[in-house]
Amino acid sequence: MPNVTPITLSIAHINDTHSHFEPTPISLAVKGLEDRIYANVGGFARISSVVKSFKQEAENDTDGFLFLHAGDCFQGTLYYSLFKGEANATLLNMLNLDAMALGNHELDLGNAAVSKFLDQITFPFLAGNWDVSRELPNKEFPVKGKAPLLPYDSELKIASVLTKEFGGKKVAIFSVALDKMADIAMPDPDTPFVNSKETIINTVKYIHEEIGTPHIILLSHLGYDQDLKMAEEVEGLSVIVGGHSHVLQGDFSNLGLGDMGPYGRQINNTLVVQAGCHSLALGKLTVSLDEKGRVTSHNGGNFLMLGRSLAMDASWDQSLPDKVFQTAKAYLLEQPNVIHCRGDDAVKDVIAARYRPAVEKLKSDVVTNLPARLRHIRVPDDKGGSEIAPLVCDAMMYSARTRGHAVDFAIHNAGGVRVSLEQGKLTAAEVAGRLLPFAIDLMLYKPTGLQVMQALEGAINNATNNSVEGTGDGSFPYTSGLRYTYEGNKPKGSRITQLEYQTLDGSWHAIELDKHYVAVSSAYTSQGKEGYDSLKNMSECPYSIYVTLADSFIEFARTKDILLAPEQSLQNYFSLT
Repeated sequence: MPNVTPITLSIAHINDTHSHFEPTPISLAVKGLEDRIYANVGGFARISSVVKSFKQEAENDTDGFLFLHAGDCFQGTLYYSLFKGEANATLLNMLNLDAMALGNHELDLGNAAVSKFLDQITFPFLAGNWDVSRELPNKEFPVKGKAPLLPYDSELKIASVLTKEFGGKKVAIFSVALDKMADIAMPDPDTPFVNSKETIINTVKYIHEEIGTPHIILLSHLGYDQDLKMAEEVEGLSVIVGGHSHVLQGDFSNLGLGDMGPYGRQINNTLVVQAGCHSLALGKLTVSLDEKGRVTSHNGGNFLMLGRSLAMDASWDQSLPDKVFQTAKAYLLEQPNVIHCRGDDAVKDVIAARYRPAVEKLKSDVVTNLPARLRHIRVPDDKGGSEIAPLVCDAMMYSARTRGHAVDFAIHNAGGVRVSLEQGKLTAAEVAGRLLPFAIDLMLYKPTGLQVMQALEGAINNATNNSVEGTGDGSFPYTSGLRYTYEGNKPKGSRITQLEYQTLDGSWHAIELDKHYVAVSSAYTSQGKEGYDSLKNMSECPYSIYVTLADSFIEFARTKDILLAPEQSLQNYFSLT
């Protein structure tokens, strides 16, 4: 390696923004006030303003400035439900990122969504352990060869590296994401993810030998615990800028938001930082590295970005009395982890002109009225199961059949439904923004009866940790046109003791294990995630009917009478013993 001199960098960083382009109301504790108050926090316009200011400061105090995003911009709000990756591309371009990492939610809809995103962005998109080298030709929406993408180099067995130079001093940046991406997202089968740790080790060695710099930044979407582990086990990383686990490093107990420990965890010679989620905070780091890339000093923090307005509640219907407002404002102005700022007008104008009108329309679009509260619970308890998840399955059946598909039954995982619903008006915004916020397609697939039986048992085993180490109770299956009995005390593999489907005439018939059926599920479930493993091995690949979960429920709620009392619209769809 040639002679290398120390370097001091300023790094602005965000992660897991999840389409939170506008400020989010959150409650804050204020010393001297008995009740918490609400402030609109964060948003892209404020991020843009603060980053510009930080960059100006850096020009005088450091060798160089970087603005990095550690992945997961997709999903999260109505802006994504309505505009998918296009709004993210437009607004992230306006932030002038130096680089962004691929997150798992970018692949919720497979490679096609990423391909379209790559066509629209103007910044490097790092995906260092994503091997796209064998992507099948003639895809309508390929990712291989797209200019912004820096994927895994299968020949050198390293991540593609982004090199930035500041006054002759080189900084190398690369990324990795979760190895088991296929378990929680939907990358196309011809573009697998390779081992992240091996990729990191090989890439660090390559950077030292071929690029000739020890100043190395890993842009990680592994999660905080894994970032700390990489810092401990892999030599040669200067800074890890992380995401995925939504950790807001720093002590925010002064605002009633808890204490996640100091900003910047240094392990050996590597510094690990992460900046929460949902565009609430911006990480501002100044770090000095010696001639071997080791951290010698660092300072900075995560900062919540606030505007002028404060309120008594999240709806902003109740303003603060003047004395309370003045007390709260004075206190917040004194806090070292709060930045008061005006948002970038250009960003605000684009949001207001191109995107917000459609969001506001959804908020005023009432799709039905609910005569009673509908309870959602993942795993049934002594009060019964979810009252909403079976309706979501009914909606899937309705959407598929009205499009001409002869569907036998629907299955949906409980975790795909996010909230209970209160009595009264149900708006399209409530459905797409809170009830079914994951903008993923409905898929048709043709399992055998045996695969259905195995999927149901596997999902329940996973949800209840019955003979397996499960991944969470979100896998619990709800159905329409299908009913079953699960006996948890039976040997593994024989716990579904009754399994029937309903024909169009309303009669129930036993599922034949060797017969193929037509089912509809979300893209997530149909791909065999979280206990539904048997669905991975179907003779035909699932195919989309080009309607999302939320859109399906909205059209069902408009045209089908779910004004019935909940007990009238639900069937006895399962039995647990």
